Amino acid sequence: MNYKDGDNEYLTRTWLIDPNKAEAEVAPTRGVETWNGKDFYVSFGEGEHRNWEDARKYGFVSGGQGKWYSQTLRSLTPGLRVFAYIPGAGYVGVGIVKEAVLPVKEFKVIIEGREVPILDAPLIAPNMADNADDSEISEYLVRIDWKSTIPKSQAYREKGLFAKQHTACRLRNRFTLEKLYKFFTVED
Repeated sequence: MNYKDGDNEYLTRTWLIDPNKAEAEVAPTRGVETWNGKDFYVSFGEGEHRNWEDARKYGFVSGGQGKWYSQTLRSLTPGLRVFAYIPGAGYVGVGIVKEAVLPVKEFKVIIEGREVPILDAPLIAPNMADNADDSEISEYLVRIDWKSTIPKSQAYREKGLFAKQHTACRLRNRFTLEKLYKFFTVED
């Protein structure tokens, strides 16, 4: 409602219930499907800072070289399932999150029975260590227990499958989930 008091004009609102409670009780917006509470999409952009074959070998997903690319990895908590997607190629793996996100300089892997920093491991990605001392733009990694992976050259792609620019987000798209469950032989 608008009220006038001389030269002053006021706009008011009336709440019948708490706005936060109202938002929580509203049915999902048309087109947004309900999240199943476990499946995540992870965009794994390959380049000089990360390589899919390294991720398969050492068990991780990663993002970095800018806060926008790493911050969503914080939503990946142990027990969640991730489906890895390489932009321009398709879906390449499914696995379970084992540990919360870590900066690249703190992430360790097992090589010949010894735990070593990933930056001391033989890597295909030539510049994973770039900006490792800068928390804003460092590469960040999340440990994954891969259940099924395939090489980038065999990536699963089909019209209508979910893909987004975010590094990690909830995978709600039922069509995509059904196709990925079947392709990677995953139980719902």
